[in-house]
Amino acid sequence: MLWKPLRLIPIKTDYDFLGKRIPALVLSTGINIASLILVFTVGFNFGIDFLGGIAVEARSTKGPADLAAIRTSTASLGVGEVSLQEFGNNETVLVRVQRQDPGPTCVANAGKVLSAALGAGWSMKPATGGLGGEIEVTAPQPFNDERRVAVARAIGVNDAQVARGAGPTTRVTMTPEQQAEWCQQVAIRLVSAALGEHYDIRRTESVGPKIGAELMRTGIISVVLTMLGIAAYVWFRYEWQFAVGALVALTHDVLTTAGFFVITQLEFNLTALAALLTIAGYSVNDTVVVFDRVRENMRRYKKMSLVDMLNVSVNETMSRTIMTSGTVFFAMVALAAFGGPVLHSFSYSMLWGVIVGTYSSIWIANASLVYLNLRPERLRPDDDDAKPNAKPARP
Repeated sequence: MLWKPLRLIPIKTDYDFLGKRIPALVLSTGINIASLILVFTVGFNFGIDFLGGIAVEARSTKGPADLAAIRTSTASLGVGEVSLQEFGNNETVLVRVQRQDPGPTCVANAGKVLSAALGAGWSMKPATGGLGGEIEVTAPQPFNDERRVAVARAIGVNDAQVARGAGPTTRVTMTPEQQAEWCQQVAIRLVSAALGEHYDIRRTESVGPKIGAELMRTGIISVVLTMLGIAAYVWFRYEWQFAVGALVALTHDVLTTAGFFVITQLEFNLTALAALLTIAGYSVNDTVVVFDRVRENMRRYKKMSLVDMLNVSVNETMSRTIMTSGTVFFAMVALAAFGGPVLHSFSYSMLWGVIVGTYSSIWIANASLVYLNLRPERLRPDDDDAKPNAKPARP
């Protein structure tokens, strides 16, 4: 007895894809315009990578991390909004805190750190009558070199920044830039202390606004250069019309994915940027498969109309497209389900990217070839070639 193989996808399809090109292009244009409007009006939910702030990664030494207890202990720190998430496994937690502004709140928080390290009777406040970066420190006893060094160690500054003195008060001098970075370190020390002795601090990170802006600039450049590089490769391998079609499809995918991030308010960080580049690579891979078949069919069916020939090419590669897209899609479903919150920006955007990348490879890239006059009538040979049973496209 012979078993017939199970076929979930038909070998041959005969669907008029290009006949729906006008509604598809209208829909895509509307979505792209809406995405641009959302990007400039609502904006992305930027993460610490671009916005600046601090992150503390800690691992529990007593089983799973208790997020509720951590949330309670960090709520009264005075460092602003604190977000928590499991990181990799249920024993590791990632604590994210907004960027700290220099000022009285930062100095008051530093006073908490100082009192926790050296005991009661210590206080800090912005110095009156001094420079903007000067902070006054009051001790329970007159200062000496030992106490001066202890203050420097406790609040995370250099010994030379703490003035020498014999009375119960002294001053810590910092430039505005030094104080801005110092405030981030104060917040890190507060968060680390709030976690308690049952958590090992594995990593601390501080990202300034200038670094975040530079990362955003280089990120945009990397996306643009990637798209142009892909277009140049397609132009070199095929014809300029194919390069333009691929670039139009890539632009469509990047813009719609940007709109997806704005609507869902997923955190836009370096992981999300990596997802954008991955989507671009996936989309062009799917597009090139169809373009390869288009080039073959241009030689095979020389008298067939361009629209019909594109329809034949898309139908002939449909099973491969569905198999590839389905494999990536279900892999991303597993990543979204079991990868944890830290991978949501990547997995959710990739799920969206697989859908729009497949859609653009079929409709956007191929429809562009129609309007770019890929094969003008005057260049067609007069050979009589067999035409397959393809449904003629409707205008």
